[in-house]
Amino acid sequence: MKAFISKFIGFSIGPVVGAILSFITIPLTTYFVVPSEYGKASMFMTFQMIFATFLFLGLDQAYTREYHSTNNKLNLFQNALMLPLILALSVLLITVAFPGAVSSALFGSSKYQAPAVLFGVMIIFMVLERFILLSLRMQEKAIEYSLLNIFVKFAALVLTFVFVFFIRRDFLAVVYSTVFGQIFGDLFLLARYRGLFNMKSFSLDRALIRGMIVFGIPIVVATSLSSLLNYMDRLMLWTWSTFYQIGILTATWKIAAVLSIIQTSFTSFWVPTAYRWYSEGKNIRYFKIVSDAILLGMSILAQAVLIFKGLIVTILSSGYADARFIIGFLCLQPVIFTVSETTCLGIVFSRKSYLTIWVGLIALVPNLVINILLVPKFGAVGTAIATAVSYIFFFMARTYFSGKNGMKFSVWKHHLVFVVLLISASLNLLPVKEMPLINLGMLVFILLIQWATIRQIWVLSRRKSVTEPDRP
Repeated sequence: MKAFISKFIGFSIGPVVGAILSFITIPLTTYFVVPSEYGKASMFMTFQMIFATFLFLGLDQAYTREYHSTNNKLNLFQNALMLPLILALSVLLITVAFPGAVSSALFGSSKYQAPAVLFGVMIIFMVLERFILLSLRMQEKAIEYSLLNIFVKFAALVLTFVFVFFIRRDFLAVVYSTVFGQIFGDLFLLARYRGLFNMKSFSLDRALIRGMIVFGIPIVVATSLSSLLNYMDRLMLWTWSTFYQIGILTATWKIAAVLSIIQTSFTSFWVPTAYRWYSEGKNIRYFKIVSDAILLGMSILAQAVLIFKGLIVTILSSGYADARFIIGFLCLQPVIFTVSETTCLGIVFSRKSYLTIWVGLIALVPNLVINILLVPKFGAVGTAIATAVSYIFFFMARTYFSGKNGMKFSVWKHHLVFVVLLISASLNLLPVKEMPLINLGMLVFILLIQWATIRQIWVLSRRKSVTEPDRP
């Protein structure tokens, strides 16, 4: 158990410190950039992430799937990277050729041509960074992976400080600091790991690429649906509401990112560990132990955010006060996604990646319906509710298809905890003075539901390994 936790902590250092650095940038931007301007910057980042989803072609996921079964890992890396990089270069050429049109699409005006070109530049660096960090993850180089994450985030923080205090205080300050910070950090990555791009022994493996594409294309569709699920809130507000509402939502997401620390850390650690356990033939009950433990930790953190939601206004500034009403709903996304990473393994182990398409559709339909019904009237509150509810459907679908493919264990506790968190988030929409006590009561209820898990973790913590057999 101690070795298991030690490796998890190693992978967590980078995301945790990186999230702290990102967290520091929140008051830097929200105190000087009004919500409507912050909303414009958010749309730049939103379209960037959506584009990246398509460009990877699912080859990033295929790379991790093939990693442990391939001897020539450098050639695997270069073959997996080739197509996404070509597509990223194509996007850059489009932004250079038609900067005015790209600017109009991103910002509603053709005058922001320099940021439009930078959009294409950053896409290239995002692709390179993704594959370099995946290589480190699959080698389970926890500390190195963490330190590099910290470096990239620190570069963005320094540039945010420079832009906000010395250059400008509009949405372009956020855009420029993010873009140049990312590029600066990624240039270091490229220099540090230039060996990954040594093409002397490169061999174009058409069969390998074809196999990865066959595995990856369904993931592209599924990931595209997942990206729509993640960014539908901003797209719906962009369509039916205002940049102010987008700014409120985006700033609140930054607070909810406190839970995304665990999401990123756990996923970085869990994916290679789960593949290794599967190849070693570990009993399914060990996967359930991890699932129950991460459910406990994430649900406690989510409810703790609600207990201390009064600090949100202090962190964001009074202009973002409405954020406190939607934080509970937004916290459900990282909670449910992280837990689902432990219940969806049957899909990836069976190589039936096409099932992820059905998962995306099952989650996207209620998201779209609820957004259409609620966003025009309730703005950010409506889309926050849609996100929370749709992720419950996401979890149910992921778990169901995984169970049908050999990784089935009891998740009744998971469903109950998610419903309690959804009720708790709904209660926090009410302007009730006793809300802190209500939130504490809900936390106690969550702990009671998971009392068996708490006892199990206590027993396991006294062992040397999480996979140590039970004592007679």
